[in-house]
Order: sequence, then C-alpha cells, then structure tokens
Amino acid sequence: MKKKRTISITNPKLRVIRNTLREIISRASDSIERELIQERDNLCLEKDEERIRFLSDKIDKLSYVWKNSICVCPVCGSRTSDMTFNPHLKAWFCVDCYEKNRQFYVKRGEPQIYP
Repeated sequence: MKKKRTISITNPKLRVIRNTLREIISRASDSIERELIQERDNLCLEKDEERIRFLSDKIDKLSYVWKNSICVCPVCGSRTSDMTFNPHLKAWFCVDCYEKNRQFYVKRGEPQIYP
C-alpha cells in the first residue's frame, strides 16, 4: 500500500470474527516458529551449520512478517485493536500506538515517518 489506511470494525460480531482469526493465525505462527527452533536446536548437536543458518533465516523471516502483519501491533502487541497502516515503515500499528508515535515524530521534526 502506498497510503496511510485505517481499518476499523464497529460491528461486534465482525470484531469477534476478526479477533478469532487473528488468534488462529497467531497460534499457527507460534507453532511453526517453535517447530523451527526445536529443529534448529537439535541440529546444533550435529553441527550442520548450513541447515542451522537456513532455519535461523526462516525463523527471522517468520518473525519479521508476523511483526509487520495486520494481526498484531509491533509496539504494544495488541491483537484486538483496529489497525492503521504506516506506508513509510510498511507496518500495521494499533490506532492508539500510531497516534502516539505520530505525535512523537511530529514534535521531533520528522512528520514524514508517521503521515
């Protein structure tokens, strides 16, 4: 996306669906990450450095994608809030964190970071 965008859901039933989907995705991501970490740790005993590096890269990518997804705010960790997309950072933030960070960066003289 190229523009700031806020996604707000006011319907309580839709909020429940959104939050449940986020929880399912969160659990799946955690499960995959745990499996990768366990596999990597088992390989440390065998000293298979190439495979260890490959698994570490996969873990890092999964973590990066999760932190920048609409499912979770990278600042406060909220999984139940409406979210705002920051085009400069290419990440989603809950509306409260976005506004607090925007105010901070405007005072700091860098309003382009949080448009």
